[in-house]
Amino acid sequence: MVDWMNYSKIQEQKRKGFKKSQIARKLGINRETVSVYWDMTPAEYAARFESAKNRTKKADPHKDFVMECLLKYPDMSAAQLYDWIKERSCLETLAFQERCFRDYVKSIREEYDIRKPETSRQYEAMDELPPGRQAQVDMGEISLETTNGRHKKVYCFGMVMTHSRYKYILWQEKPFTTDTFVQAHIKAFAFFGGRPQEMVYDQDKILAVSENNGDIIYTERFQSYLNEAKFDIFLCHGADPESKGLIENVVKYAKHGFAEHRIFRGIDSFNADCIAWLKRTGNKKVHGTTKKIPAEVFALEKEYLIPVSEYNFAVAVNDSIEYQVRKDNIVLYKGNRYRVPKGTYSPGKKVFMVVEEASISVTDILTGEIYATHPLCHDKGKLIGQKRNDRDTNKSLLEQERMIQQLFQEDRLVTPFLEHIHQEKPRYYRDQLGAIRQLFEDWNTELLIHGLHYCSEKELYSAGDLKSSIIYLAQLKIEPKKKEKFTALPSKYRGTAPAIRDLSVYEHAMERSVVSG
Repeated sequence: MVDWMNYSKIQEQKRKGFKKSQIARKLGINRETVSVYWDMTPAEYAARFESAKNRTKKADPHKDFVMECLLKYPDMSAAQLYDWIKERSCLETLAFQERCFRDYVKSIREEYDIRKPETSRQYEAMDELPPGRQAQVDMGEISLETTNGRHKKVYCFGMVMTHSRYKYILWQEKPFTTDTFVQAHIKAFAFFGGRPQEMVYDQDKILAVSENNGDIIYTERFQSYLNEAKFDIFLCHGADPESKGLIENVVKYAKHGFAEHRIFRGIDSFNADCIAWLKRTGNKKVHGTTKKIPAEVFALEKEYLIPVSEYNFAVAVNDSIEYQVRKDNIVLYKGNRYRVPKGTYSPGKKVFMVVEEASISVTDILTGEIYATHPLCHDKGKLIGQKRNDRDTNKSLLEQERMIQQLFQEDRLVTPFLEHIHQEKPRYYRDQLGAIRQLFEDWNTELLIHGLHYCSEKELYSAGDLKSSIIYLAQLKIEPKKKEKFTALPSKYRGTAPAIRDLSVYEHAMERSVVSG
């Protein structure tokens, strides 16, 4: 209901001869609203106002909560308020529709003069793509208040299926690296039940090293994942994120629809609440562009997705809670301690626990390598797994190190390179040395030394990194170009010469061509 001032202005403009549409534009209200008050007398307005003031609305039981939120967060949307009411009420549906609730919130804002700041960003419209064709990835960050009154940044990964607008959101406490970016893909594809044909990204340093006239050089770890995942990539121009014709800034939607104004109590509960929000609201509300419910459209689109590998699925479905490896090479799971081989631990080392009916496997997050498999224990406080005796390998390892140093012609970088490998991969150090030695059987020494220097410069320390580097360097023509080989003329044609026609033949042909033309 318009206030008395706007009612008076409507009547004043009417007396001056202005049309309803002109008054509506001038006052910033709907033309239909102007029509309601067009012939209304002051007495009728007073009666209507009194009636509206005394009328009970279905959202009134939540008015105090709405007021509290709007006064504390003036930029809060009616959509987020509606979702918060559902969340705190533990209800799938409310007695009033969101459309009516928007009007309710608007009336409170007008009554108490709580204005909402407005911002806008424009995107290019996109043609609708067939189901299963494409997904888009977006990343961002937001600062949240914690339980102790401080503020903490959390980082967001969002993936949205282009056809259905079905979304997946993952939060973490540290900025995304290539490794955690890959992990997010594994979890997202498990959430969707498969992967699309192609992925769309903004250009980012965790994905691509450089863009040279359209030739994208991806980071080594991301390229390794691409070799396994085998989806196509469309990489947008780094300076223009809108070049992908973004259908929906999924992270912006997650930040303002879910995360904003929440109190951060821990990353695990935050992710759990976000998944609940996706099921309740994010994927269940009618999409503004398609006018369809993403969850319902995705139920059909899912059939067009490409299955992911069994390992990726198993890991992510587990939910993929990441477990910390302790210094004594054990992993705590539901009150029990599960052993992993000595040397598995490194500072910050995390693994996946893949749980089946009767067994549990400790699995490397990226490679899928199984560190250990144990019977699943349903008791509490048990130490699971037999202690393994260490092998006396110091002598043989020293011999292998010495051999590799000699193969690298005692290059100054070989010793620190091996030391890094030993520190980062102590359990696999022997295997790493063997793999490096094998490279000398397949590649020349000069190229291997180039690869050693490249890895040291890029801080890449593994036999796999060394192999990938020398392949990359070989493609860049680090080795001298081989002389072109020309096939010798067969003997039956040697000593022969081509027949030479008299010039008059060609002159006659040209004259006939001109005449016929």
